[in-house]
Amino acid sequence: MKFKIKIITTLLCLLFSSSLVFSQQPSSVVNYDRNPKFIEPKDPYPTVDIKIIKDNNSGYNVQIITKNFRFTPDKIGTTSIGNEGYATIYVNGKKFRMYGEWYHITDDILNEPLNQIRVTLNSNDYFEYALKQRPIEAIGLIKNEGGSGWYKNKN
Repeated sequence: MKFKIKIITTLLCLLFSSSLVFSQQPSSVVNYDRNPKFIEPKDPYPTVDIKIIKDNNSGYNVQIITKNFRFTPDKIGTTSIGNEGYATIYVNGKKFRMYGEWYHITDDILNEPLNQIRVTLNSNDYFEYALKQRPIEAIGLIKNEGGSGWYKNKN
């Protein structure tokens, strides 16, 4: 009887202690996209701008223009070194990682009357570069020109 109680007590202790470990994880790890992690860039601070160009065949090409920032796809996942890393492009909130200055957006994901294009700069270790908790970002819009008029409902 004492042996059974000891086993049950041990199992309960293990179960309780493992649930404490899982509950102590910071929310930014569990829910990364809704609570991004920020890192301050080094001076001179990087900047980002975008040019959105209609592709002659289909979709749009986005050029990411940066200053004081270097794309380093070979170092992604390593310790952050100031003002280098990758960019993230969000098309209507959908996230795509970029390792260079050009990205092609296909027509099939441009399904809103006005499609928001947002680009952020990110460090090698997946933090968004920000000044005083404000992301270093560029935002543009693509007006949906498909179908009759300027908006085509794709449903």
